[in-house]
Amino acid sequence: MTLAPRPHDGETSPSTAPTRQTTAYLKQLFVQVGFVIDAKRGQNFLVDLNLLDLLERSAGITPADVVLEVGTGTGALSERLSRAARHVVTCEVDSRLACLARDKLIDCDNVTLVEGDVLAGKHRFAPAVLAAVEAALEAAPGGRLLLVANLPYCVATPVISNLLALPRPFDAAVVTVQREMGERMTATAGSHSYNALSVWIGAQCRSELVRVLPPSVFWPRPKVDSAIVRLDLEPARRARIGDLARFHDFVRDIFCHRRKLLRGVLVRLAAQKTGDKDAAKRIVESIYASLGFPPDIRAEDIAPDVFVEMDKLFAAAAG
Repeated sequence: MTLAPRPHDGETSPSTAPTRQTTAYLKQLFVQVGFVIDAKRGQNFLVDLNLLDLLERSAGITPADVVLEVGTGTGALSERLSRAARHVVTCEVDSRLACLARDKLIDCDNVTLVEGDVLAGKHRFAPAVLAAVEAALEAAPGGRLLLVANLPYCVATPVISNLLALPRPFDAAVVTVQREMGERMTATAGSHSYNALSVWIGAQCRSELVRVLPPSVFWPRPKVDSAIVRLDLEPARRARIGDLARFHDFVRDIFCHRRKLLRGVLVRLAAQKTGDKDAAKRIVESIYASLGFPPDIRAEDIAPDVFVEMDKLFAAAAG
């Protein structure tokens, strides 16, 4: 692949300086091209220049890395990412924005813009996106895969969840998401935000909520706060899971009844597997004994790594 030329010694010439994506710039641009924002697609543009820099800087991108961006928008972040990474794969579902981004990125030879939905379904990435990422990684031996994006609220959960289900997930992710989701992504057992997503991420990644963002740093302003979150994959912990699909389903099934005592939920799941309620009770008693669970424990009290062990014991006993 041909890479875009880079300035020397960290300097950027005026002709190649990143676009200053401000509210005034976006308003003028959209009037010129007759673009009307589609609120249903979560089109809230980050217009605080310092935060755009923070998003890029927090990712720690190197010239060997491949970056996946979901939600190209006008290409302002894509342009920044292209200056730091070996290759950027960016995806935009809105054809009107994709056209604007192509104009902005026309001189960025190390950017692949995929027009279309990043998801081919609730639990599957679009083949075109995966193919573009795979091609970029093949051309960047030894490089990491980073997810760096101002994620549209409507796809944030499936994007993160599905990437972590892939055989080759991201090595790190730095994303803006709705604050509530950011708190779930980084929640620990026993906290009010802890849920199935917390376990799915927590069993594979080290997580950090980098910064809470008020609505004023976006245009148009969303009705809620946002957050920048960083996730770092921990391969050794991920490897302990074994069957990722089974673990994901197990955690999701249990958290469908998060407020109920875990014992009853597990007995119900085991009975569905074995067809024998008495055998299901014995299986659950064995799991409780092995893990030292108290009788009144609930799913929200169990740490991700303990969930991994519980899944293995349950699968071995109940099939």
